[in-house]
Amino acid sequence: MKLATLIEDFTAHLADDPETSPRTAEFYEADLREFASFLSEREVEEAEEVRVGEVMEFRNHLLESRRKRFTVYRKDAAVRRFLNWVRTSTDSGLDFDPIEPVHQPLDQRITLLEDEEADQLLSFPINNKDAARDAAVVSLMLDTGVTVSEIRGLLREDVDLEAARIGLGGPGSHLAPRTLRLSAGTVGYLRRYLDIRADKTPELVVGRAARPVTTSKALQNAIWKRCDQVGMWRVSPMVLRHTFAVRLLRRGASLGDLKEALGVRDTTNIGVYKKFV
Repeated sequence: MKLATLIEDFTAHLADDPETSPRTAEFYEADLREFASFLSEREVEEAEEVRVGEVMEFRNHLLESRRKRFTVYRKDAAVRRFLNWVRTSTDSGLDFDPIEPVHQPLDQRITLLEDEEADQLLSFPINNKDAARDAAVVSLMLDTGVTVSEIRGLLREDVDLEAARIGLGGPGSHLAPRTLRLSAGTVGYLRRYLDIRADKTPELVVGRAARPVTTSKALQNAIWKRCDQVGMWRVSPMVLRHTFAVRLLRRGASLGDLKEALGVRDTTNIGVYKKFV
């Protein structure tokens, strides 16, 4: 589908959205036309032709243009919101999630947890099923760099606790298939969580009433709840993914190894980790 047409449709969507002010909608339309013009210069006219690389190049273009930081953040937010709408609300063929793992801080800084902070995050008491689930999720993210959207799609059969392995990037994922080893700690958290559950739901991680977790936001909020509980700053899922990536590099992995471990199909956004090699 033509990007120009999709921008028109998205603008109409914003006009009907009670949560979006007319002023914001006006700015977003201008921002997206700038994005479309940027892509047109690179002969990208269709939504299905947009890749991670183009999004990152546009972001870098904004950073290099010496505009006000607030303006850059707004344009970046406009692009991500538009692409997420295209991916979830149209049949355009856009096949990657613009929110994660594509998103990285605009200032190119990597925020990660040091070992003692990771230990603190996992120090909350595991005294019920929700706590067991959240501990398993946090440990799994630290251990594998799995994204919250991938976690929502994981099935019990994707995990082999005896072999301490997990298969990621299955059907429907925007990331490449890969198999990663699990630490003894993560195996323990997963085993404890699964032992507590009495349901037969095939999903590895479930919400209330043993129903599949329907939004990435729900998992993020669960992580924030545990951060508040142990008295530390609110850690985003991307910080946990960064932590996994930097830990891997510190153990001697190459950027190529990291690309495979993260399941990234485009290497453009791997360069931010070069300083850790």
